[in-house]
Amino acid sequence: MMSTPLPPIYRDIRRLLVHNEELVRRFSRYHKYTVGTDLRTQAMNMMRGVNRACFDTGQQAPHIQASVWLVDDYKLTLQLAMEVGAFKNAAKGQANFSQFEEAANLVANIGKQCGGWQQKTAGRLRTQVGQPGVHQGVSQDVPPAAPGSKPAAPPQVHPASLSACAASASKPLTPTKGGGDNEATP
Repeated sequence: MMSTPLPPIYRDIRRLLVHNEELVRRFSRYHKYTVGTDLRTQAMNMMRGVNRACFDTGQQAPHIQASVWLVDDYKLTLQLAMEVGAFKNAAKGQANFSQFEEAANLVANIGKQCGGWQQKTAGRLRTQVGQPGVHQGVSQDVPPAAPGSKPAAPPQVHPASLSACAASASKPLTPTKGGGDNEATP
């Protein structure tokens, strides 16, 4: 029986798990059992999600989508840990930014790989179905555009990373034409 080679994301999440253990071990007791527990749990959940995506090929797309969410959850918790001072060295009272930076770089790399995997899977699904732009589990009931206007974009499922979300949030909003419905478009 020939084994399937594991994708690089698998190796990187294992590195994150090991780094996470070393990282949380240095937290103060309070942070170790609050935000540290969350970081450990979320990193392990990311590993489980990627494992399912690798070996449950029939349901690969939903597992990859769930993994994208898990990576974003981990990023949020890591940022929270930095903000609440979990990375401070108790003896010196100084923040150890290098530990945070290494974890942030690892999870950013994992997020990129997860996003690429998600796009590759979505492309494969479109090819199998034979229709461009069809995503599994997403309704494509977009009304046709009026003559002379831009066609409506299909709904976005989820950004590949928080940085994509932050980039779209930084764009100024402009009111829509056609009424005071308090709607805005980016």
